[in-house]
Amino acid sequence: MTVLWIAGPRAVGKSTVGWAVYSRIFARAKAGYVDLAQITFTTPPLDAAGKARRLDAVRRTYQDEGARHLVITGDAENRVPDAKLCLLAASHDQLVARLLLRGAGMGPPIPGDDLRGVPEEELRRLAVPAVAPVADLVVYTDGRQVDEIAEEILDRFFPELAA
Repeated sequence: MTVLWIAGPRAVGKSTVGWAVYSRIFARAKAGYVDLAQITFTTPPLDAAGKARRLDAVRRTYQDEGARHLVITGDAENRVPDAKLCLLAASHDQLVARLLLRGAGMGPPIPGDDLRGVPEEELRRLAVPAVAPVADLVVYTDGRQVDEIAEEILDRFFPELAA
């Protein structure tokens, strides 16, 4: 199973882009999608090892069901060893704008969004570029549509499935 990990800073669009990439793959091959934030909601919060165990269980389930491709979105700290890494990047101003939208409850609906209602000053402090290991591809998202970004990623990592 090929694994694509999409990472980047808060509010850069990991989930939205990841879903768009997955949807294109799923239209052509058996595939799975995992949003790491969505499978690790717990109280108390999971540590890195707990997150890794959850992800491994979901990954094995997809593999057992015959998925040929898996798209994962989330922080790269828990990246599985054989995953290709795509890092999404945006300018500071773009991250601030996206964080402020999410804080105001606008933007994509994300269950459990912990940015809703956060004071503006705190949201502005969260606008920090992600630090990740060397990525296989860095995609800049400023001024681009989700479909365009998804197609770039698909062309790079899954050329046999590209439109």
